[in-house]
Amino acid sequence: MKRSIVLIMMALFVVCSTAAWAAPSLVLKMAAGDPKDSEMGVVGDAFKKYVEEKSNGAIEVQTFYSGALGDETETIHNVRRGTLDLTCVGIANAVPFVKELGMLTLPYMFSNLDEVVAATNGESAKILTDYALKGGFRPLTWTYTDFRYISNAKRPITKMSDVVGLKFRVPQSAVLLAAYKSWGASPVPISWAETFTALQQGVVDGQCYGYIGFRAMKFNEANQKYITEIHYTYQLQPLLMSERVFKKLTPEQQQLMIDAGKAAQDAVLKYQIEQSSKAKEDLVKVGVVVSQLENEEEWKKAAVGKVWPEMADFVGGKDAINAFLKSFGKPEWKP
Repeated sequence: MKRSIVLIMMALFVVCSTAAWAAPSLVLKMAAGDPKDSEMGVVGDAFKKYVEEKSNGAIEVQTFYSGALGDETETIHNVRRGTLDLTCVGIANAVPFVKELGMLTLPYMFSNLDEVVAATNGESAKILTDYALKGGFRPLTWTYTDFRYISNAKRPITKMSDVVGLKFRVPQSAVLLAAYKSWGASPVPISWAETFTALQQGVVDGQCYGYIGFRAMKFNEANQKYITEIHYTYQLQPLLMSERVFKKLTPEQQQLMIDAGKAAQDAVLKYQIEQSSKAKEDLVKVGVVVSQLENEEEWKKAAVGKVWPEMADFVGGKDAINAFLKSFGKPEWKP
């Protein structure tokens, strides 16, 4: 009898010891506005996998998608306070906290994906990180989610006059609002969490997003019948970590966060390159009509000519814009 009791106690000791050893010593929560089957999901999965594997389970990353922890503005507030560890958001929603990040939303800042990648790595990434730190958060990843193509419920858009009279949902972004107005459209700021319903109920006629995000959000089920490929702004979604939380980590843990962010950024770039065309094909198959602009230079001239001079001071000034342009090899802006 005594022997049985001893064996039971030993077994319980082993079980408890194993459980204690296996439990993570640090749990990080990450919020994301988009669904899991989007570029944000790729970032979340890649970041989580890297951190948990490299820490041998000592750090756990819990991911929450589709605004489960609040809308993007709310999660940024919480990241700044240190009550939330990480959030992945559209860049326009970070601009109210750090005006210089608004440079990334200037119309036609980027001509192609190569420029976008160059502007989010190396010296350019350091410039953006230095700005972001003033707002209380640290970009670990720049999520690549394609150009913000325009969709709507009414008609194909191939020329600028086609947008006149149409209402488009845009983020709460002074720069994007000004861009749409420069074309004669009617932009309406609506939170991301309310966008699907606004489209479905006809509060607005259209919105703007890349193919993968459009498919993940199922915007074709919210009356979005037409998409136009326009390249006025590339949608970047930074994975932001609370600087208050970051500073509490050990130097080794801090480096792990940085390395995990780079791994996630590489993963989402690969995903974007491989899957954007597939998402476009899927949308065409369900009846979405894709159009091209007859003369995009006309759109570019209208937006750059009006928005850049109007918004230069709002996003940090001419010198800040030109320093950023120089960092990824583009000529300086001469208004």
